[in-house]
Amino acid sequence: MKIPPSLNWKSTGKTIGQGGQASVVEVTDENKEFAGTFALKGLSKGKPKQAYERFAREIGAIKKLQHPSIVQIVDHSNPADEFQFYVMEFMEGAKSLKQILSGGKNPYYADAQRSLQLFIQLLEAIYAWSEVGIIHRDLSLGNVLVLSDGAIKVIDFGICQFDDHETITLIDEGVGTPNYMAPECESGAFGEVSVASDLYSAGKILWSIVTNMNAFSRESPVFGKKSIPNLLPDAPESWHLQHIFEKTIRQNPQDRCKNAKEALNLARRVKFLILSGYPPLELIDKNCPVCGFGALGIGRGLHAVFGNPNPPGINSCQCDYCGFCFAVNHDLRAKNLQRKQQLS
Repeated sequence: MKIPPSLNWKSTGKTIGQGGQASVVEVTDENKEFAGTFALKGLSKGKPKQAYERFAREIGAIKKLQHPSIVQIVDHSNPADEFQFYVMEFMEGAKSLKQILSGGKNPYYADAQRSLQLFIQLLEAIYAWSEVGIIHRDLSLGNVLVLSDGAIKVIDFGICQFDDHETITLIDEGVGTPNYMAPECESGAFGEVSVASDLYSAGKILWSIVTNMNAFSRESPVFGKKSIPNLLPDAPESWHLQHIFEKTIRQNPQDRCKNAKEALNLARRVKFLILSGYPPLELIDKNCPVCGFGALGIGRGLHAVFGNPNPPGINSCQCDYCGFCFAVNHDLRAKNLQRKQQLS
């Protein structure tokens, strides 16, 4: 990419990214108005009209957003300019989640609390752009940067959409990241694209970072062989994340959280469960919920306390360590466990 000499932005010679529609290079401000290094994204020449329209939309979207978890623009071209570009902040040392997962040292692997904290930051960014009518449409591991302090920056609004605008799609172009985009965002799909589409992608990102695996094409594996309890049997607190997947990674948008605020409330509730040490449903009858040490066994003679006979589905249990007695509806627990495993 050749930057016109009329611009005060000069390349350092380092290419940050290269794509079919645009390139990103590291630049500095020759006039010293902006100190430090920045990233300039320039649209390649000779592209169809739709590419210019989409690039202008990308600039407009990022300009609308002032949020610590969303990349910021410091300069950009005008629609009539021959060279279409924008300059954004450059975070030295930042790595995309894609680089982190492929680098062999994933700090989020099997760490529910750390993974959830990143997910909450991502939801806060989604909330910010959904409030001004923007849908990212391409959230993926490659479009979320992690800074040295653990903060994130969402980048690449190249195929974003505004609520009141039609989608701009280039002929014969595959848009979005396979396995992370929501089903309604895929080529030829007819479903309505909405904030629920971004929530679907965010759920896939959460699943990927905590399992250290690339996402799958559909949602069924997360509730079957690739469910968190199956993949991370020694990290039971991570099993609570299934609550989030039940409301994000779903084929039907109606089965997902209806907005980012609802998703944030759910994520914070799950965070509370983890921090408070609540056992996941799979372990609820394994250890005593009072002392946390003893095991629950059938409580002999407890029918006199909980009913004679016990109501249908209700069993009497007693901790073999602290002695606390419980009435447990095992039928209800089994029903909900089955539901969790058959959401696909």
